[in-house]
Amino acid sequence: MKKLGLLLGTLLLLFAAGCGGPLEEPPDRVPVSEGVVDAPEAVVRWAQYEIDQLVRMLETDGFYGSDEAGLITVDILDSQIFDLHLERELPFHQESTLKLYALDFRLQPGELPDEALFILDEEDWIPSDYNFVYGDANGAELKQGQLYLLITENGAGPSSAGIRRAEVLTGEWATDLQAYFGYPPGVHFDQSPEAIQAIRDYWKWDEEWCFTMPNEEWADGDWSTGLGYAHEWGLGIPYEFLGWEEEPAQDLVALSFAIVQRRYYEGLTVVTFDGFYGDDQVSPNFSPVQYIACTQPDCRTSRGVSVGDTVEEVQTAYPEAFWNDQVLVYAPEGTNRSILFIVKDGTVVQIDMADGLDGQYTTPAGIIPTGA
Repeated sequence: MKKLGLLLGTLLLLFAAGCGGPLEEPPDRVPVSEGVVDAPEAVVRWAQYEIDQLVRMLETDGFYGSDEAGLITVDILDSQIFDLHLERELPFHQESTLKLYALDFRLQPGELPDEALFILDEEDWIPSDYNFVYGDANGAELKQGQLYLLITENGAGPSSAGIRRAEVLTGEWATDLQAYFGYPPGVHFDQSPEAIQAIRDYWKWDEEWCFTMPNEEWADGDWSTGLGYAHEWGLGIPYEFLGWEEEPAQDLVALSFAIVQRRYYEGLTVVTFDGFYGDDQVSPNFSPVQYIACTQPDCRTSRGVSVGDTVEEVQTAYPEAFWNDQVLVYAPEGTNRSILFIVKDGTVVQIDMADGLDGQYTTPAGIIPTGA
């Protein structure tokens, strides 16, 4: 899955051309853009916040270039908003308003690891157009078109709903945008407290469905990461953090969560659902873990099985497991959850844990931990 630009963009030039006609040849350089900043101070701060998230991704999380380049990070020396003005207001949730502010910005890079990474302007800055992919009204990636900072207002002060890109700001585009965010009011506002609690109960923590890994810096020397609700679950993972990517939730997931996010560690990939529609502004975000893929040999299941164990050891610990191609599957009745032991030459080379939501996994989802 590609990283979508709902919250953060990723680099335009790293994507291949999609379906349709041939990709238009990008320019080598672009003029220095001009615009006007005409927005309340609070909106300017939200625009800067969204830009800072992009800067953090470039400097800290990085992005993946070619196989040879691996993870790339870029130092950003400065940022500049040169256009921010209100273009349209839309009705939104519970008598609130969604305001679309046209936004353009540029980033001043330090020394670039590869001059071809970005299309620069004539002053060697990175303009927001041509370089960063953001979602359109339906979340599909766009390389060019006007950026819009989405600001919601309900009497309690403005709040950012992220950045979107539009080729043309039409009434149909605006309707699609409202529908994407659940307008008219959707599950977040219609579900009863009992229904919301039932979702939370479904994702309650269960030690059977977790990995335990050594972490000498933690109180008891271990850290557990498993399926279900685990707020701030990533704090104790001892493996090197390599980056993350996210996309809008779809299908069944979208009934309760807004975002699917993958976090990559050395030998460990974790998929979480974020943006729970039942969250309030007091409680911490409810973000359950849905899928884990592991190749770390010191990471064990609740029954003590690790990567490197033999088929015989798996079958002793999980006598209920059955074969599906080269995978031993533990999928007990009465649950949608599975543990997948991927086997090569009689030895476990990867272990996945999954919650299938509406059915059990019997084959791996193709999530291979980066750095494995």
